[in-house]
Amino acid sequence: MSIYAFDDEEKNIQINKPQLPSPWINYLSNGNLHAIISQAGGGFLWYKDAINCRISRYRMNHLPIDSPGFYIYIKNEDGNIWSPTFRPVEKKLDDWHAIHGAGETMFYAKYGEKEAYLKFYITPDYDVLVWDLDIRNNGEKTEDFDVFAYVELAQFSWHGDEESSYYWRHMLKTWFDEKTQSLMYMFHYPKNDYEKKNSPLVWFASDRKIESFSGDRDAFVGCYSYEKNPIAVENGVCGNDEIQSGNPCAALHIKESIEKGNKQKIKFYLGLTKGALLEFEKAKDETSELLQRFRKNDELDVQYSKLREWFNEYFGKFYCSIPDKNAERQINIWGPVNALQTALFSRSVNTLAPGVRHIGTRDSAQDMLAMCHSNANMAKDMLLYLLTKQFEDGSCTPLSSKRAGFVCNTKAIKSDAHLWLPLLSYLLAAESDTEFLDIKLPFLAKDGITEVGMATVWEHLLKAVEFTEAHLGRNGIPLTLRGDWNDIIGKFSEGGKGESVFAAQQYVVALDKLIKIANIIGDTETADRLTGYEEKQKRAILSCGWNGKWWYRCFKDDGTPVGCEDDEFGKIWINSQTWSVISGVGTVEQMQSAMNAVSEYLDTGMGLKKLSPGFKTYPDVKDPFSTYNPGNGENGAIFCHAHTWAIIAEAMLGNAKRAWKYYNDILPHNCIQRVGLETYKSEPYAWVSNIVGPENKKRGWGNVSHITGTAPWMVVAAQRYLLGIRSELEGLVIDPCVPNAWDKFSVSREYQGKRINITFENPNGANKGVTRLKIQDRFTDGNFIPKDLIIKSSKNIINIIAYM
Repeated sequence: MSIYAFDDEEKNIQINKPQLPSPWINYLSNGNLHAIISQAGGGFLWYKDAINCRISRYRMNHLPIDSPGFYIYIKNEDGNIWSPTFRPVEKKLDDWHAIHGAGETMFYAKYGEKEAYLKFYITPDYDVLVWDLDIRNNGEKTEDFDVFAYVELAQFSWHGDEESSYYWRHMLKTWFDEKTQSLMYMFHYPKNDYEKKNSPLVWFASDRKIESFSGDRDAFVGCYSYEKNPIAVENGVCGNDEIQSGNPCAALHIKESIEKGNKQKIKFYLGLTKGALLEFEKAKDETSELLQRFRKNDELDVQYSKLREWFNEYFGKFYCSIPDKNAERQINIWGPVNALQTALFSRSVNTLAPGVRHIGTRDSAQDMLAMCHSNANMAKDMLLYLLTKQFEDGSCTPLSSKRAGFVCNTKAIKSDAHLWLPLLSYLLAAESDTEFLDIKLPFLAKDGITEVGMATVWEHLLKAVEFTEAHLGRNGIPLTLRGDWNDIIGKFSEGGKGESVFAAQQYVVALDKLIKIANIIGDTETADRLTGYEEKQKRAILSCGWNGKWWYRCFKDDGTPVGCEDDEFGKIWINSQTWSVISGVGTVEQMQSAMNAVSEYLDTGMGLKKLSPGFKTYPDVKDPFSTYNPGNGENGAIFCHAHTWAIIAEAMLGNAKRAWKYYNDILPHNCIQRVGLETYKSEPYAWVSNIVGPENKKRGWGNVSHITGTAPWMVVAAQRYLLGIRSELEGLVIDPCVPNAWDKFSVSREYQGKRINITFENPNGANKGVTRLKIQDRFTDGNFIPKDLIIKSSKNIINIIAYM
């Protein structure tokens, strides 16, 4: 049996081996309550913020890896103990698999004549993680079972739990509440008014009679034991432990007798209720009401149906049928799932990232590019939030947080962060309308916390332009400042005079988008001014940026270019080559030359390196450009986020063979097939941030999965450039770039409240573009569908044939 298998009809993946080179995780969420869970049951639960309201513990970078988690222990009548999740008991099972799907994870285990099915999901309308367990007795006689459900609880603050738990463990309590028949947990060390108001009451309950319980981790597990062999499970009973000091847990013990050939369903509920400290009795009453609802009617069935319906609607926003089935799967299922996870959690939370990264302006602005079509409200809310983290001069703080009292960085200003906001605004306007441009928002004061002034969204975006105009260097292109999208570029600009070619190209793209918006809203004066800026910036790039074969990456403080053909290290960088095409700066010959150089120097056969050759670091040099080893991170890794822009660039140039090659090169499933699971290690369904490059002995190792800018940009690359369905301000452009062997394929997407079904006919083996459209039995030349035509149509489903 293969280690994993995709089920595209059910939109899930079945994992057939629990011991993998790294945890393969899934995210469960209702937008407020979130969890990660691995193929072996490891993971943790948090409310809104994984740093300040972590409900359960998870030990990152520790052994045993991927622990603790959400654990079920089944003790048979003969004393044998096993777990449906394999961990923590690790008993050899007769059959086992885990299934990750959108918003849910399931486990199946068979041990002797006993079978268990376990499903985890978070209810859409309530902050509850449901553990749905079925046990089947296939034996020849009725048998008694002891079932234990266990989770180790946290002290809410991740920093506090790591640094001060030896004090904080005396500021909590667990107890069994008879009225609700639940184990309750309260942590009562609020550090500000916000925490005092929002600190939750955590509870663990079941739909079955509780035989025994424990709120004391040390009593449940036992001295020098751990989750694999807890003393309470071995003894067959918990000690009914309630604590007011110590390490908290929530463990419930159920006894069931199951007749031969029958099964028993058991549900556990791990949830929280807000207001534990200030309105304790109200929180208890709300908990009681909810548990009564869960236990007495079909509310959980309703919740599970809502979860499935939400994802079905989400997947329906865009899907395709193409000959490349591995790519189709990623475009239709796992790419959108991953993009949603990244939109929710930015670069913040996975099995190695505890949540400390906050909200990156550049990160979240790019993450929302994939949401503009599939969840426009989410994208708009984030855009508006990010604009409130813009200073009055037009620059943006690199990091912010919705946590009370967070002070934003006011000094580490980058040349790129504010320039992502026009790109997001344009795509949001193209997918919806321009009304949001009139919303008024404050700026962030230079103290990094208070608000100052007020301006419309449109005025905020124009402030971003004026900041860049006020920070141009000797060559007339943007100063690098503390870095651009490549943070380490700041090393070349420590004196404040370095310039970024990439930021210049990005600036041209931002100007182009704003000019189009200005024209559509009738602000011709602004459009004329921005057009002047754009033409000036293009001239500046052309006069200084070309080295004869490709584009320089940047200029040092002393004016020396970086990215010369004779440079020993960093002779070519991917970003300035791809963004020359995206920005339209340079001749077609220059663009083709630059992209040919990318293919020659950066293509490893499993993705494109960010730069080549990698720079040496300690101890070879005393003041290295990068502390990353060559082949790692920003120093020559296959940086998948940057790789996405090469896909877009090649598609824009009409180089279908290379564009689709680049898409497939970093597709996770393809990577595993190419280099092997033990080398790649990461999930076959989730994009990674980077893959270790060939200059490093761990070549092929996929790093930082799920929470990466690769995810949204791969959605953009596939939908808008490879399949070529691009929403613009005035309508839809149909401009695919596909292998010439594709004689027929189709795309369906929502647009302006209508279902647009497009069938592509390619009898002549074209690679690029559309010459003619048939819209509802009417022919039109070209590849453009006006927005008004769609909006005014009486049809909710519009069928189109596109002829290549």
